[in-house]
Amino acid sequence: MEQLNIVAICIDTFRADIVGPGKKFSGVATPALDALAAESVRFNRCFTEPGQTIQVRNGCFTGMRGFPYHHGYYGWHEIPDEHPTIAEILVKHGYATGLVADTPHLFKPNMNQHRGFMSWDHIRGATGDGWRTGSWDHIRDLFRDYFGTSEPTTASAQSMEGESDFLQYLHNARDRREESDWPGAQVFTTAQRWIQDNASNTPFFLWIDCFEPHEVFDPPLHYVQRYNNTWTGPIYQQPQHILHPSFSSDMQGADLGITSPEFIDYYQACYKGEITFTDIQVGRLLDSIRSMGLVDDTVVLFFTDHGTELSDHTGWGKRNTELHPFNTQQNLTIRHPNKSTHNRDIDGWIQNYDVGPTILDLAGIPEAADHMDGRSSWSLVTGEQDKLRSYVTTAWAGRVSIRDDEWVYATGWDFQDPNPELYHTASDPEERHNVHDKHPDVVGERKSTIETLLGTSIPQPFSQDRFGPTVGSGQKPLYATSYAPLFYEARRKSPDPRALPR
Repeated sequence: MEQLNIVAICIDTFRADIVGPGKKFSGVATPALDALAAESVRFNRCFTEPGQTIQVRNGCFTGMRGFPYHHGYYGWHEIPDEHPTIAEILVKHGYATGLVADTPHLFKPNMNQHRGFMSWDHIRGATGDGWRTGSWDHIRDLFRDYFGTSEPTTASAQSMEGESDFLQYLHNARDRREESDWPGAQVFTTAQRWIQDNASNTPFFLWIDCFEPHEVFDPPLHYVQRYNNTWTGPIYQQPQHILHPSFSSDMQGADLGITSPEFIDYYQACYKGEITFTDIQVGRLLDSIRSMGLVDDTVVLFFTDHGTELSDHTGWGKRNTELHPFNTQQNLTIRHPNKSTHNRDIDGWIQNYDVGPTILDLAGIPEAADHMDGRSSWSLVTGEQDKLRSYVTTAWAGRVSIRDDEWVYATGWDFQDPNPELYHTASDPEERHNVHDKHPDVVGERKSTIETLLGTSIPQPFSQDRFGPTVGSGQKPLYATSYAPLFYEARRKSPDPRALPR
């Protein structure tokens, strides 16, 4: 069988309710992604398992699950040597492999997510990228444009000069003039060039990792004005929070100064503008693939790592204790040259660690994923399997949820949770009515399943020394830092996840 080229597009912080009819934010202009979805298999129930950026990608690249903590502990860390990546596997099977990304975490000194890629391009300047440096004079005018003042609004902001994310971001953005200067645009321009260079070097595998629309919600201004052209205030009101709302694990609108309907609408417009800007970039790439005559030889996979809150349940940003779909559901669509697969919906439960086995299956080497926890979602399309599992789990910042056809249960797995949650999703799809206390039998069954996965009872006794620094008074820790001993032991006692009920 002739091996197909594979282009995987991974987008950060892109909600699953953006694209398609009937979705909450379907009014956002996404013509390129709408067209791609119409020509694709759409996996409607794909959920992140381990939470955030690096953890999600580790699962994608290795096919290994993040809960219960296959990589040793909960946190951001390199891929262990004993876990081969899909890029390494594809190279052994004759693929040219490339990585184009502006996601800064992939290239940090303590990371190795580029393992197996024959070439990689790191596009600089995204949020969190410690790239540009300089004095306050370099960004004073830009600060005024963003925040309506020429000086930081708080003493703490001044003291964090050169260290805080938002001041670093201003240094990174200070020379942007044209739309092509944005890192997201550069990612897709570079990706087009890579495909052009490797069009005859087939088969090829290209992973495109775009940090848009991750905070900062700061596309070229005309994209924001498309959705709100009445706002007259500063671009941002609370720089240390608005630029990165997930600084707090329990951020409410009032905490951010997001109280007026006018500003809520404007801030949502900033995010919508990011979405449309990103759609334009994806469209340029898809047009390039078509113009090069590669459509019939190339699989295009569109994937997102997680969502974000936009006043959902009164919250903003990636509140990592909120395990609702606006945070945890992912987009997954696959366009295959075989037109019989176009415009199809798959409702089986999918997790991020299924992406790696899926790619290997599409490459014609499904057996290469035999050692992985994940399963190929493409097997649901071909009919080889009728389902991959009967539920999905998501673990994020000390909380875990289990979601199935009828219920979603969420609780703390390593601290005493004052607010365990149970929602009947068939009658309450937005998960607003907590019925935890009314269904102890359902709670007991789901809790038992989680305990089986962990190999230990929940909740674990809370121990502050197992966690990183807290953010704000009484807030739960943002990241756990030293779980390795606990979860290596749990892993030893736990059954093989592949043998667990699915």
